Amino acid sequence: MTEYIDIRGTAHPAPPANGARGCAADLSRAEIQATNIAGRPLLNEHDHNAQVGQCMASWQGTDGSLRIAARVTDPAAIRSVRDGSLRGLSLGTNMILDEDQNVLYRAQGELSVCAEGRRPGTWVDTINGKTVMQVACASKVQARKGARAPYKPRRATRDDEAPHCIPAANKITRVTLANG
Repeated sequence: MTEYIDIRGTAHPAPPANGARGCAADLSRAEIQATNIAGRPLLNEHDHNAQVGQCMASWQGTDGSLRIAARVTDPAAIRSVRDGSLRGLSLGTNMILDEDQNVLYRAQGELSVCAEGRRPGTWVDTINGKTVMQVACASKVQARKGARAPYKPRRATRDDEAPHCIPAANKITRVTLANG
């Protein structure tokens, strides 16, 4: 059996066009473009005593989201990612605040695999190069646009009709690899 698995997914959805943040830790388009999580720890549910791998790269997806690549090395975490119980992604954002609690600086301290991320659409969608998440759209207009799912995805089955199933967006526009 392989000693690790490589995963890809969305760690942060594209920010709204109006620039509004849902909370202080949410990222702007510029912050997503500047984010580099290569070399950061991959944790299980933000537990710093449970490092399960390492982030390998991050880039801005074609839809404006923050995409990631990571390597999972912990055997229990590998089983959980494969069986679907740890398919969520969640950023651990460190913030420097002024005395009035305004954010002066945001940086990503870690990325976690979890049961479900707080932000919508933050899921592992690829394991070892194989798509493990699809979005099915009932509307022809939304199917052409490649609509994002604001709900927990289900596993695709052989009964799904191919024209209505759209693979998750995973085109790489910018990649930053960790050294070594």
